[in-house]
Amino acid sequence: MAISFVLSLLVFEDILELQDKKFDVISFIGSIFTFGGITLGIGNISSFGLASIQAGVPLLIGVVSSVFFVMRQLNLEHPFLDIKIFCNRSYTVSVISSMVLYFVMMGSSVMMPLYVQSIMGYSAVMSGLVTLPGSLATTIVSPFAGRIYDKFGIKKIFVVGSAILVFSNIGMYFLSMSTPLWVAAALNVARNISIGSLMMPLLTWGTSHINISKVADASSLLTSFRTIAGSIGSAVFVGIMTAVSTSSAAYYGDNAPIHGMNVAFLYMALGSVILLLISVFGVRKNETSSANNV
Repeated sequence: MAISFVLSLLVFEDILELQDKKFDVISFIGSIFTFGGITLGIGNISSFGLASIQAGVPLLIGVVSSVFFVMRQLNLEHPFLDIKIFCNRSYTVSVISSMVLYFVMMGSSVMMPLYVQSIMGYSAVMSGLVTLPGSLATTIVSPFAGRIYDKFGIKKIFVVGSAILVFSNIGMYFLSMSTPLWVAAALNVARNISIGSLMMPLLTWGTSHINISKVADASSLLTSFRTIAGSIGSAVFVGIMTAVSTSSAAYYGDNAPIHGMNVAFLYMALGSVILLLISVFGVRKNETSSANNV
């Protein structure tokens, strides 16, 4: 972080025009209760149930706060976050797509170490070695993803990336205790190639449809929503794995944990299918930008 701080001082310059804005403390506090309550509530459902105090109360607070937050933004002359930009169809599709992507991505990020260490019984070092190639793949692919987006538009890269994500998650469903670790590592590489090819193009495509004066709001909203989706995904998929492993222990015996993981990745594959359907039916061909900026 210290190195990043120094580099930011040397490299970055202001891109957008400076705006004289007031910081709305009330909206800021409302956003904490909104995003925090919903994330905590959904995360606790798998452990305590929807009707529990641990899940129900935070979720209720989050929902009530979200209504207050939205109403306040609509009535402020200069909103804390301008949610009216959701009127732009392409931007809204990019936000939903990014949320689904992060929902699946963070789930798999948590599940891979659990698979290597808790299920297969290997060390933390081995877990790092298994996931390292995937991280390197993301690092390599990400810079090229922008060039591919510039050349072909969002449609092609979105469809191909989503299809790879579906394939990699379905592959994890068929892993067993006798499957070599390199198979899981290879599938993780494919999954990270997909994620690396979609993450920034979706952000770029979504914000390109927004008026330049609203880019800060668009970027903040997209980043916030996809981060929340990622947090929920981590909790949901670990909860699925735990619940399935426990319920199937009598039938599967020692293989119950791997069965729970298989089912969790099957649900990730379903989430990836949703992303693929959005790419096919929700994005117009060769769509890059819009003249009707909000």
